[in-house]
Amino acid sequence: LAADMVHKANSGHLGAVFGCAPLANALWSSIMHFSPRKRWINRDRFVLSAGHASALQYVMLHLTGHGLGGPYDVSMDELKQFRQAGSSTPGHPEFRLTCGVEVTTGPLGQGFANAVGMAIAEAHLSARFNRENFALFDHYIFCLAGDGCLMEGISSEAASLAGHLRLHKLIVFYDDNETSIDGKTDLAFSEDVGARFAAYHWNVLRIDGSAFDSAVYAKAVEEAKSQKERPTIVIMKTTIGAGAGPGVEGTAGVHGGKLPNLESIRQRWFSPQGLRESGDPVDARIADMVQEELDELAQAGGEKATILPKFFVPRRILRRFREIGAQGDRKADQWEELVQLYFRAFRASEPDLVADLDSRVDGKYLTDNWELQVHNYLVKEQKQIYAGLRTLSNTLDGPDDGGETSSEPSPKKQKVNGTKPKYKAGRVYVSEVLKNFVRMNPAVIGGSADVASSVGGHFPEIQGHFLPPAYAEKYPGAGYAGRYIHFGVREHACLAILNGLASASCLVPFSTLFTVFYQYGLPAIRMASISKFPVLYIGSHDSIDLGEDGPTHQPVEVLPQLRAMPNLLVIRPANVEEIVGAFQVFASMYTVKQAISQYVDPKPLVRRPVFIMTSRGELGLPYRPNTAISGQDGVWKGAYVVHDVYDDLPANMHGCSSTPIKSSSAAHPPPLPDIVLIGSGQDVALVMKAKEILLQWSKAFNDRLRASFPGFPASCVKASPSMLKIRIVSMPCWELFDEQDQDYQDSVLCSNYREILRIYVEKAATKNTGHDKYAHFHVLMPSYGLSGKAVDVESKLEFTPEYIAGKVWSSWVDRGRLLPQAGDTADVGFSTWVSHFGRRAGAH
Repeated sequence: LAADMVHKANSGHLGAVFGCAPLANALWSSIMHFSPRKRWINRDRFVLSAGHASALQYVMLHLTGHGLGGPYDVSMDELKQFRQAGSSTPGHPEFRLTCGVEVTTGPLGQGFANAVGMAIAEAHLSARFNRENFALFDHYIFCLAGDGCLMEGISSEAASLAGHLRLHKLIVFYDDNETSIDGKTDLAFSEDVGARFAAYHWNVLRIDGSAFDSAVYAKAVEEAKSQKERPTIVIMKTTIGAGAGPGVEGTAGVHGGKLPNLESIRQRWFSPQGLRESGDPVDARIADMVQEELDELAQAGGEKATILPKFFVPRRILRRFREIGAQGDRKADQWEELVQLYFRAFRASEPDLVADLDSRVDGKYLTDNWELQVHNYLVKEQKQIYAGLRTLSNTLDGPDDGGETSSEPSPKKQKVNGTKPKYKAGRVYVSEVLKNFVRMNPAVIGGSADVASSVGGHFPEIQGHFLPPAYAEKYPGAGYAGRYIHFGVREHACLAILNGLASASCLVPFSTLFTVFYQYGLPAIRMASISKFPVLYIGSHDSIDLGEDGPTHQPVEVLPQLRAMPNLLVIRPANVEEIVGAFQVFASMYTVKQAISQYVDPKPLVRRPVFIMTSRGELGLPYRPNTAISGQDGVWKGAYVVHDVYDDLPANMHGCSSTPIKSSSAAHPPPLPDIVLIGSGQDVALVMKAKEILLQWSKAFNDRLRASFPGFPASCVKASPSMLKIRIVSMPCWELFDEQDQDYQDSVLCSNYREILRIYVEKAATKNTGHDKYAHFHVLMPSYGLSGKAVDVESKLEFTPEYIAGKVWSSWVDRGRLLPQAGDTADVGFSTWVSHFGRRAGAH
């Protein structure tokens, strides 16, 4: 079947398929417990880390009847559509696209680490819920890995951690065929894999991978299951393309593409004559079966043939595998009955445990009251923040707008006046919200790659430690029931393991890292995005603000990299309100089915990973917002107006989100801005401070301009100069903003007004990374940062309010000179560019 699939598609890989066919037969026929009809939580998992051998998995899923009659049915028609657009049999296995596929694999080694994550999930769920006589979670994870998987560094990271954690329910079959795309593996790979894994504290077994007898593989699995201390790797000596014939099998050329001798292979294995020529008694029995099938086909009206047709499965074989699948369905039903007995047995003695499991089995992983806890936390923080937070009037005549103003728009001369509110660091706010989130939701599990003490994320009194129970004496709270995983300095494995946790069901995975270190694991984040796994990534130290660690740790290009990744929500909050909103957005991945109209992916978008990026330093706004929309609500929109050009607007006009500019009433039209300043994270505070400076400069400029009016005829003075009108927009999430309708987007950015200047400021991003779709100009990092105190680094790189104000002022003046105005006449008398500037500033 696999050969027929690859030949029809004229694309695919058959080397590993032929070499590992005996293993696949053994796994699906006598070793694994699975249900083709249900996504049975206690099923054994199979992970094809060597994802290029997908045809092997699809054939076995077809034989066992996975998804039979459903939208993701692995039918014969789907096998015929292998690697074709829109089929459920893509080139590499894809989660959510094919019934029976646990994770998306293809980039080598990812599946290996995913399998480690699934083993962690099994160990945790069994420790959490299993009781005497009720082994609800008791399954194994089987992984097929090749030479390439073990060459990739991620497998070393994941294997090291799995051995340390003693994940004995993990069994990896290593297809040791000594062949890669470029030739024999000894060109680049000569280590003793068995010794390496023994050093990782794995159980190492060796078998003849060319054996057709399923008992060989079953015996190895039983030996692996006989011990409870170590994961197992079964090293199978195989021949790539075994059975393809001399000159083909055992060569690098059989790795991918069609077989040059398919017809001779079919004659050898699918005709009675070819099978009997071997003299093997098993082949002789199969020859009799093949003859029966040929006779049946002839009686059904077909031509008398001597070889089975393409894409054909003998009925006896199909019945056998379908019955195996049906047995698995019955086991799934029995497990559901056991769960109900469990509920009745422990509802009185352990009501919280039963309620937790009942919710998770029903697909509800988050509790109802976690938001109340976070709300109470937010109210407390807001009370402290707003107690000393000043207001800023757009006319600079408010009670908090004191201080002298300079008439010279020079960054070196202009300073922001007023007291600065005391804020916590962004990473502290995120850690405190995460703590509440973890405390109230026992399904949340995750960890950090050795930076939790800096980033936040480990709360031992709540999470304990996910470690073997033997560590409990040394580390109180250690055990498989723990919900904090010490990943060590293994970022890539950490993030790929989270994908395995997400796939396993009943768990909500998260990680906390320095933002820059997520680059070590970008391939795993990409796989989560393809799979739409709702994983929470928390990245701190998000910009040059981290200071002394210098450009090696300042992630000026990571934010654009993440934004470029489809299906990933990247949220960079500007204050604690937006942080809470970001957590609510992530929680919705588990609680709300979303309908997004602007979406090009052919598969329905229900869940997706979320990345919350925050600062090492203080995070908060320098003065009070003056719009109705809160930071929590603004995150859901992706962008919103934080501080607008008005100070007192009627209630029905208050808040840009509910009042698009185009639909404003004639009686009370909201004033439009001259300039829209956009930022995210700490940069929202930066542009807010810049606004205050720009207002001061505008007021000083207008005062000097008015002083020059006396003596000029009134008819020559085209307009009385007015204050600059500046709108501040926080844009925490590009992806969510892009999903809003055009009216809302226009109402925030005024993008339907050509003459309104929009400038984007972001010190966590580099140039040429997409900001021009929101703004005319942008102030971004020109290159990497430098080492020094944060305040000095920002000054050197011109990310201070004074520098930003100077750049905005310059852009504004230049734009005012160039923009044509309706009714413009030649400069006569006082009608100079200065008067154009005044008319431009007051035209709205």
